[in-house]
This record gives sequence, C-alpha cells and structure tokens, in this order.
Amino acid sequence: MKAHDLTLFFAHKAAMVGPEHVVDDRIIYTDSVGEIGNDVYVYDATDKSNNRIYQTSKTIGNLVGIKDVLIWIEYEMTKDNAYAWTIYRMKLNETKPTELAEGVSAFETPVPHLSATDEHVTWVDYEASETVTTSAIMQFSPATETVETVQTYTLQEGEPRDGEYVFDYRDSEGGVIVHRSEFEDGEKTTKLTTLEGTFDEEMDALIDFEAGEDYVAIGKEGRAEFITSESKGKQFQHKGLQSKISFDSFRFLPNQRILFREGMNRLLVADLNEATVSYLPSRGGTTSKPIYRDGQIAYAELGDGGLITFYTIDVN
Repeated sequence: MKAHDLTLFFAHKAAMVGPEHVVDDRIIYTDSVGEIGNDVYVYDATDKSNNRIYQTSKTIGNLVGIKDVLIWIEYEMTKDNAYAWTIYRMKLNETKPTELAEGVSAFETPVPHLSATDEHVTWVDYEASETVTTSAIMQFSPATETVETVQTYTLQEGEPRDGEYVFDYRDSEGGVIVHRSEFEDGEKTTKLTTLEGTFDEEMDALIDFEAGEDYVAIGKEGRAEFITSESKGKQFQHKGLQSKISFDSFRFLPNQRILFREGMNRLLVADLNEATVSYLPSRGGTTSKPIYRDGQIAYAELGDGGLITFYTIDVN
C-alpha cells in the first residue's frame, strides 16, 4: 500500500475527491471548479506533481479509463429542463478530446453514467417521449474505435405501462448486469439480470451490485451478499455491525476476492474461497468509492482538517 498526501492541492476547500482512473503511477480524478464546471487532473506519484489536463464550464458526470484512454461525460441543463450531454474520449498525452456520443435526457430520464472494464466502456442512452421510453445499452471499444448498441429495452408509457425500463446497470469482468423494471398488465416486477442470462432474479431495494465471472455481489441495507451466477447457487453473506449500514462499490479481484465499501469509511475484502471478510487499514475518515484497474486498487480518504490522502494497492 502506498499513501499520497494531496492536502496542499485542496487547501481551498474540504471536499471529497477520489481517484477515477489509475495508470501506473498516475492517478486521474476530477475536481469541481465551483458550483458549475469541472477540471480533469493527473497526480503523478513519482514526481509528486498535480497537473490539470482539461477544463470545462459544464458539469462532468463521471470519468473512467482504459489504459491511457480517458472517457467522460459532460452535461448542462437546457431551457426546457432537460439535460444535454456529450461523451468524450482523450488520451493522456493529448490536449483536445474527441466526441464519442451525444444526446438529451428528457422526461425525467437520467444522464448516462459510464461504467468501464479493461476492454470497453458502457452506458445507457435513454430516449423518451410522452408515449415511449427506450433504454439502449451502448458500448465503446478503444481497440476498434466503435460505438455499438448492445441491447435495447422499450417501455410503453401511459395507463397501464407495458414493457421494460433499465434504471441501473454495471459492467465488469462478468459482463453487463442491469437492474430493471418489467411492466405487464399493470403489474410491476423488479429484476437483476445479466445480459447473457446467467443470473436472473427478482430483486428490489438494492444499494449496489456487480457481476463477476462466477458470483454476483449485492449490497443491501445491513448486509452484503455474494451469490453464484448459477441458478440456486451457493451464497455467502456478510452482515454489518449496524443493521442500517450500507454496502456498495464492489470490485472483483483475482482469486475469488471482492473489494467493497461499508458505509462511508471502511473498505473490506471478501475471500469467497474461505468465506471470510477482512478490513483494510483505515484512519477512520470518509472513504471514496474504490477503483480497480490493471492490478491496482485506488481510493481516497478525507480526514480531520481536510486532510486528503490517495491510496494505491498492488494486487497479486
């Protein structure tokens, strides 16, 4: 584990800033320039430098990366209270981004949230009207430089509603997993499903989730569940010391280990082979959602007095 003190770079405020991508000794993150707008920064752990590589007057929803390629989404409100958004890509050695996709989130559909694996970036493009809403799962691959539609769900609006709507999703080594609503004859069913159909169960009131090759990790109030993808497979459950505590930010590591967060201030690793859970060292401060890229875990911790520390962990 390596610790990097970034406190001096954030002396003007005390807000949580966490890693969003990591490449070797470089940690990439976004930082708000005020009420509107964001900057993209690169902290170089080798020379302890912290450089801004991109600036925008719009809001950056989130940023992900694949190797040295950064992908992020920017958005701003339109006159009719919708959100116009654009997804960009840029290599670390470039100074100007390239546009990947654009759209408008209207009729209370959310701005797309980017989810990345080692090979592609996934988001859901919502197209809505008064009569129909489509949820199109999109993917961009830097290797092929293409954006393609993976799957589309359609919901007929009105009374009664009919069809399917995706309201949350993740992409990881286990593929895309979606939390969606199904409407039929006025009845609503909520399901958690992988696109390949290896996992398909009715699931409500989730805090977070993620799919691995063999397990699906589920965060609920007071507990984290790890269920094999096979139907009626074995299950390992970890309960928190507090019944109302939340569990989220699941990251699948090698050798059937899963990193996740308890509440806002502890990181844990579940070993599914041994059915055990261990806590990572912590100073007790607010902990950002961790990321896992190319054998490295990265996260931030906000301590007393605005002390901000980035941590990186090499995973064997």
